[in-house]
Amino acid sequence: MSFGDMKALLGLTFRNPEAAARMLMGAGLPMQVRWMGLFLAVALSAILAWLSSQMFPLPDGEVMVLSLTAQPLVMAVMQLCAIVLAAGLMAAVGRLCGGHGNFADALLLTVWIEVVLLVVQVVQVVASVILPPFAGILGIMAIALFLWLTVHFTKALHGFRSSPKVFLGLVATAFLAGFALSVLAAAFGLFPEIAQ
Repeated sequence: MSFGDMKALLGLTFRNPEAAARMLMGAGLPMQVRWMGLFLAVALSAILAWLSSQMFPLPDGEVMVLSLTAQPLVMAVMQLCAIVLAAGLMAAVGRLCGGHGNFADALLLTVWIEVVLLVVQVVQVVASVILPPFAGILGIMAIALFLWLTVHFTKALHGFRSSPKVFLGLVATAFLAGFALSVLAAAFGLFPEIAQ
């Protein structure tokens, strides 16, 4: 896929995300390319987050965020695990609800969402230098964009028609997954101790 193809696909993603998702799934990219895309996207995202933290240091109170941005490799591994988990849930939960998608395509779509958010992240860093107040608005817009793309990509992946139902399923899945992960983290003692 050339730079021109990626630029055209990026534009289509904003105009018609379901068409972009179908184009991606129809490209027939081998599984190795999908994994390579994932590794490259999370590596670039972690490096960009580290550069941003060097340019705009966070307050000392935000210990966990400071720790993550100071260690790009740890951040990249965490992002990689989160994306793989999201792809697995997108495929599995969708199939439980009558969809026909698979993990390979779900992985491809979640990687593309990461690429789109990476572009937004670059714009946000530039905006932080030129128009700092606009950078905060872009952060909120990035969350909305993530949800919007996830809903439409899930519809394209599984052949669903109702955006509200997919959105509710996304929220419920995120809540249950978060609860399950917090229980596991507590069981293994992974929560940081809070000083009294």
